[in-house]
Amino acid sequence: MSRPLTRRADLVRDQLAHGMRAQRGAAAPVRLGVSGSGADLLVLAWSAADLARERAAGTRLLGKLGVAPGMRVANTLPGALATPGSLLLGDVVEELGALDVPLGVIDGAGAARDAWELVDRVTPDAVVLADSSATTFLAAPPPVDRPWWRGIVWLRVGARTARPSVPPAAGFSGWQREWLAVPEATSFVAGSCLGGRFHVDEGVVAEIADGTLVLTPLGLEASLQRYASEVPARISPGPCPCGGGGPVLEVG
Repeated sequence: MSRPLTRRADLVRDQLAHGMRAQRGAAAPVRLGVSGSGADLLVLAWSAADLARERAAGTRLLGKLGVAPGMRVANTLPGALATPGSLLLGDVVEELGALDVPLGVIDGAGAARDAWELVDRVTPDAVVLADSSATTFLAAPPPVDRPWWRGIVWLRVGARTARPSVPPAAGFSGWQREWLAVPEATSFVAGSCLGGRFHVDEGVVAEIADGTLVLTPLGLEASLQRYASEVPARISPGPCPCGGGGPVLEVG
């Protein structure tokens, strides 16, 4: 008989009663993150072994998305108290042998101007963009050709949101891929192929229940079984035309 689904409300309720889930039957946490706010705030915690597991998963996923050793990888992700954030991505970029270039959260015209100045000085091969700051970042790039900008990795946390288009002034003509994260379970769930389908990381068991994605991350000290992500999805039958392996998702 299948285990019952675990929902976010269950995690919040359990945390209020018993503390951070990584502290129950596991080593002390070495990094914290947060998901949600107010009464819905969930503190996420990783032991050293859990963090190593996340780094390994991120190395697999980002490598398949096109991030390679020697690249310069910029990002607009938040810092250490949000997940997945620039600190965790920085760990993965370092594991891949690439250079991490955090641009900071782009929350206004001034921050966007500073970010573009850094981008044009460092000339990153790839940029990881979060929906929360991409609109502001892409609103007014200095209009120059950027042939060194080879790719964009779009970070999707949860269900699909409207994604801004890349304006011609950005001088970008490279590839675009997506990284799917469900922070309550794992920051590295799946990555998209060029055909737009998501290939599930080998460290995750993915199911569909009532039209939504259910996840069991493998290898965590603080075991999480059958987390109901609320991400609309279905498992695509048959192999993906791209030739990539693993379960293939079509995510709504």
